[in-house]
Amino acid sequence: MRFDDQILEQIRNSLSIIDLVGGYVQLRKSGTNHAGLCPFHHEKTPSFLVSESKQIFKCFGCGAGGDVFKFVMLIENIGFFESIEFLADRTGVTLPRRGESENAEATQRKQHRKIMEAASEFFSRCLQNSPAAREARLYLQKRQIDPSTQEQFHLGYAPGGGQLGRHLNDLGFKQKEVLACGLTKEGQGGQHYERFRQRIIFPIRDLSGRTIAFGGRILGDGVPKYLNSPETILYSKGSNLYALDATRMEIRRESCAILVEGYFDCVVPFQFGFRNVVASLGTSLTAGQVKLLGHYTRKVVVSYDPDSAGMSATMRSIDLFLDQGFDVRIVQLSSGQDPDSFLRNEGAEAYQEKLDSAIPYLDFILSYLSGQQADPSSPQGKHEIVRQILPHLMRLPNQIERAEYVARVASRLRLDENLILSEMRRTRPRTRDQVLPSLQSSDSEPLTPAEKTLIWASLEEDYSHLVFQSVEPDWFKGMQTRKVFEAIFRLRAEEDEISVAKLRPLLDEAEMAQVEKVAFGSRYEPLSQEIVSSSIQALKLKHFEYLSREIQERIRDEEQSGADLATLEELLLRKAEIRKKMQVNSV
Repeated sequence: MRFDDQILEQIRNSLSIIDLVGGYVQLRKSGTNHAGLCPFHHEKTPSFLVSESKQIFKCFGCGAGGDVFKFVMLIENIGFFESIEFLADRTGVTLPRRGESENAEATQRKQHRKIMEAASEFFSRCLQNSPAAREARLYLQKRQIDPSTQEQFHLGYAPGGGQLGRHLNDLGFKQKEVLACGLTKEGQGGQHYERFRQRIIFPIRDLSGRTIAFGGRILGDGVPKYLNSPETILYSKGSNLYALDATRMEIRRESCAILVEGYFDCVVPFQFGFRNVVASLGTSLTAGQVKLLGHYTRKVVVSYDPDSAGMSATMRSIDLFLDQGFDVRIVQLSSGQDPDSFLRNEGAEAYQEKLDSAIPYLDFILSYLSGQQADPSSPQGKHEIVRQILPHLMRLPNQIERAEYVARVASRLRLDENLILSEMRRTRPRTRDQVLPSLQSSDSEPLTPAEKTLIWASLEEDYSHLVFQSVEPDWFKGMQTRKVFEAIFRLRAEEDEISVAKLRPLLDEAEMAQVEKVAFGSRYEPLSQEIVSSSIQALKLKHFEYLSREIQERIRDEEQSGADLATLEELLLRKAEIRKKMQVNSV
């Protein structure tokens, strides 16, 4: 549904952007603004500014910017409508009722969330207090999972015997709703039985920390070892990463994510201090999960198990990451180890050394492909390795790096480099659209000082009247800020006050980026009547220059088409008049 502008304005006016952003970023006063380290990319020197008066933020490093809704969208990785609901809930603003179908779905989601939270609390209490969970508590103790870590990840225990169903029924939840949440299954006779029984429970949570699914690890040697929730209205496996709700801010700060396979491989590194770790909810990483991770970093260290399944999964993940523009490195652990066991046996320092020595993905691919050949030193083996690695070599955009890897492959296979280069020239490279980080500055060229000043002046009550009294809207024809000023003049015609927030619906992201940069006035010389008047004069002169070029092009076209003398004389006269105005205005 579309929310009325008055609702959005009411939400904006009900909170301070400084308080909102300050909940995620450490801010300090900087002139009329507040500054801090950008939460959307790694930086050592603050380039992230927040304006309390204008209720906007802007990073002059990565280009991220906007109002309170945009900040919540980026920091929580949610959509626009969800950001409205998020802030309405925070400010206590009542949103209008949705349509019947929308309202029914929203009610269903809300009910499912209540059921999942109730189930998570039940599992957690069972682990802590139930005599039936004694074996589970001993198992976690054996695997060195501290009580504080268990609490942080809301670990639990599913006792079975229908206890969960009876508990949820006592809370008033219907059997059909519990089934829809994936907590129970329906048997052939129509009876319902619990999906998770006698298992350690790992709640899977969304980015807001709400439980949306569960993973269960069996105690003993039963199968399957791990059992996961089915997809529901709340949960899509291919669109979520385990523990991202707890680690995404550290991933941003480190500008790198450690990707592991399973729950324990994630929980144990987190306990040992590696707070930028996430798990892929199994070995089948999806493009959706990679895209989700890309909101927080473009660098990943893959630390899957070194067994055959883990190696194959690592190979599949490499292409997914490369397709979305990631820098990919691979951790190599000895056979029989995984991040969980390695850390418990070797410690955090040793694992950090493994991370520091993680190899580039091409080195891993070369080793993996060589290991897949019965005789990698035979002509057939070498041919197959080169054939499979060529697409990866041709992905490298940097010629120096590509030449280095060609030499490395040739040396490893004991081949002449020219043979590989010849194959690369003969093989058509696979084309792909490289997905770049979403938070990049979109300026094609810098704005002129006059454009910056007049945008700024338009937003300031003390100087905006000078702009609207003296500037004609068509003066911006041919300039990259034309649409910005068209929106400013349109807004002026509709209402008196002009703000960054009110301009947002009228402009695209690139145009808003121009406005947001200028809006942080402390970045430029302070405004004065003299500066504004001088900028108006400069803009007027630039407009005349544009008109002069336009007429000159028209004269050339008319001459080439054999126009009559009267037409050319009229054009020359208009050009002369414009040149005269330019001379007057340049004095």
